[in-house]
Amino acid sequence: MYVRKTVLVLILTISAVFRLYSEQLVIGGDQGWGKIFSMETRLADGPNGMATMQLADNEYIPDQSTELLIQFNNGIYDSAGTYTVKNNRGVEISGSVAEKGAGAAVFSGNQNFLELIPAETASFAAGSGRLNDFTIEFWLNPARLSEGEAVLHWSGAVETGSNTTRQDLLCGISGRNLFWEFTNFFLPPDMSQTSFILKSSRSLIPKRWHHHLIRYDSSTGLLEYLIDGIPEDSVYTNSSGEESSEIYYPFIGSAKAAVILVGRGYTGYLDELRISNSFESPLLNKYSMESGTAASEVLDLEYSDTRFTQLSAEYSTAGRTQIYYYYRISNKYFSPAAAYPKWNQIAPGEMLPPETKGRYLQIMTELFPDGTGVNTPVLKSIKLDYIKNLPPMPPNYLTGKAGNGKAVLSWQPVTDQDIAGYRIYYGDKPGYYFGVDSIAGSSPVDAGNVVTFVIDGLKNGKLYYFAVTSYDNAEIPHESTFSREISIRPSAILKED
Repeated sequence: MYVRKTVLVLILTISAVFRLYSEQLVIGGDQGWGKIFSMETRLADGPNGMATMQLADNEYIPDQSTELLIQFNNGIYDSAGTYTVKNNRGVEISGSVAEKGAGAAVFSGNQNFLELIPAETASFAAGSGRLNDFTIEFWLNPARLSEGEAVLHWSGAVETGSNTTRQDLLCGISGRNLFWEFTNFFLPPDMSQTSFILKSSRSLIPKRWHHHLIRYDSSTGLLEYLIDGIPEDSVYTNSSGEESSEIYYPFIGSAKAAVILVGRGYTGYLDELRISNSFESPLLNKYSMESGTAASEVLDLEYSDTRFTQLSAEYSTAGRTQIYYYYRISNKYFSPAAAYPKWNQIAPGEMLPPETKGRYLQIMTELFPDGTGVNTPVLKSIKLDYIKNLPPMPPNYLTGKAGNGKAVLSWQPVTDQDIAGYRIYYGDKPGYYFGVDSIAGSSPVDAGNVVTFVIDGLKNGKLYYFAVTSYDNAEIPHESTFSREISIRPSAILKED
């Protein structure tokens, strides 16, 4: 019974000491994410207005086949650099109704539209001639589906003999359905006029996001319309509309400057407008199917050999999503992008071994999607518990006596368990410890782990001032503040003990 009580008292004592000296550093939550150094994830609005970390949206990245990409995140511009926004007639960005990324374009009727001008090298620029494969796509969230709304309208013209023939590519709304109309866009060898129309087979529902894509395969002449990745309508660009060896190819004439109008007469939201010079399949997953990492800055815990004890996190993992956590720690500062020290995995709530020590700490998280692409893990905050390895206390009760050319100093030992030794500071002015007279060495003198030390080789008759510090056994030792100061004047007539 006595042993049990002793163990219980010991546990309670250790617990009390841990609570007394343990400190906590918070990343995220109400402290924000300002300590993040690099992030392949994104921050999204969470509860109580606090940002949470999530997987990045599965947005397109411009590549060699990208003709146009406007993502409406932090501005209205072509990420591919091929098109210029010549006119913006009142189109704004909404950060709250975006389908992907940080924003979506907001259109509110006849007076709002974008006018895009292609560079001379663009595939849809005037005079570019015959086109090969292409894909046009966007996310649409209509507000009312009114007759005659134009989501996208490209226009140009081609010379046919002595005549100029207008060319149009129109995506519009009619009878609550979306349609694509290509007028004189696909031309036969004799350059006679043509028209191809594709329509959605289902009525659109206002205030819902849907992905619309039209794509063309020049090897077969297939022109295909998909909604949310599901084929809605298709036609072969030839005289019969059926698959055959006869193919009408898209041809961009030079008789009129080409221009693209986006959203003229349209009311609602539009996101991720993209044109590519290839026959593409849609990228529909809400979130990236790759894991995303975020690494903190190198956090300074102030003292070497500070013990990192545990990591805790507030998070949720919908579906089969997951979050991994990693740390690295060192007494020497390292770049947050450096390859070393090595990363170690840690589980939330895991108590780390006592040897997990250092002054500089870095944390990394890795967020994993599930197989659906519609779920993301959500990280609200990370809390890091650590115990500072504080400098030891200075020695108490420093006393001394004079001798012939020497001073004998004594002090009470410091009771910290990690004390490695003491240093003696001396000089000829109060608080000015830069003495050089002693044969033991210039100030400070390392006395080792003793409590009595003789400073000899001093000049008789000269008044010396002394103070003592303690230091611990950390990799980079911590040193205490000075003890109380005493003064001693050596003398040749003093008797030796």
